[in-house]
Amino acid sequence: MLTEDSPDVSLIPIGAAGGQSEKIYLASTTDFFSPISLDPYKQGRIACANTLSDLYAIGAHRVDTMLMILSVSTKMEDEHRDIVTKTMIRGFNDACALAGCRVTGGQTVFNPWPVLGGCASTTLVEHEIIRADGLVSGDVLVLTKPLGSQIAANLALWLGDEAKWRKASAMIDLDTALRAVQKAEEAMMRLNLHASALLGRFGAHGATDVTGFGLLGHAQNLAQVQKQAVTLEIRKMPIIRGLLALESCVDANYQLSKGFSAENSGGLLVALPSRPSAQDFISALQSPEFDGPEAEAWIVGEVVPGDRTARLAEHCQVMAKLKTSNAPAQVVAMFRTAEERGRLWEQRMKQEQTARL
Repeated sequence: MLTEDSPDVSLIPIGAAGGQSEKIYLASTTDFFSPISLDPYKQGRIACANTLSDLYAIGAHRVDTMLMILSVSTKMEDEHRDIVTKTMIRGFNDACALAGCRVTGGQTVFNPWPVLGGCASTTLVEHEIIRADGLVSGDVLVLTKPLGSQIAANLALWLGDEAKWRKASAMIDLDTALRAVQKAEEAMMRLNLHASALLGRFGAHGATDVTGFGLLGHAQNLAQVQKQAVTLEIRKMPIIRGLLALESCVDANYQLSKGFSAENSGGLLVALPSRPSAQDFISALQSPEFDGPEAEAWIVGEVVPGDRTARLAEHCQVMAKLKTSNAPAQVVAMFRTAEERGRLWEQRMKQEQTARL
């Protein structure tokens, strides 16, 4: 939870560098959750990316160490449990390697659900920290991942549930559904590492990662801790194509159109000092040196004079986003049963796992 002087991490002053007066801080964060992907390797990647994001939101892009938090399922058959657990760990370790972070220990317990996450920590000095409370009127808001991951994760399950897919299929075709799930998983696996590294370069006045409270919920949390009386106005919401229609037609009202649908391993919401600096930030993030052209980021709003609140603009634009250049979801007809859809989904996962070997 954001506080007046610190974002979603623990920041503890631990002294000063030898011969210098600038404080050194120990920054740490803990996060874990139950599966949100049917692919255990992807689940491991997502769990690691999600754990690191709180540190990335303060500009701590060089993370030293990770302690893995793992619960091994007691409900799975032994053979399945061993395969799933080892594959999740491999995905988690691979994401840590991409982040330049070492897994140096952790804790394992038994639990009905397989749960995965970690405790990440690093050190940094005062000038490296992007504090959360520095937003000023005129700042431009950038979001670094698309919205809709919670619905996408549930959509993957609905594909194997005849009753729920019957409701969902009235609003989305199978090809779009498969592509939406893939799009969400790609975004959830992507580290916010490079966005974090660019915060200081482009003069960010503050940032937070968008996760359980949704885009507007986290914007409200950010607004509440500002030194100046400002309001964060969200004017655009980039939502993965096909998912908005599912926000209330299957098993719950996810409030995606209102900005409150939870995101899993979501992007950074960044306040930058001007529109040119925001556009330059996005261009740098999409350069080959960083995330590359496949990464997406958008200007989604502005900081205006106000009362430390956040709101959707009266004519907030919903943008359906789904950039897929080589998606494997080639569907020529609707599958008639949940079993057939499940087999297709299982086949896709096996193909992706084989490609990684």
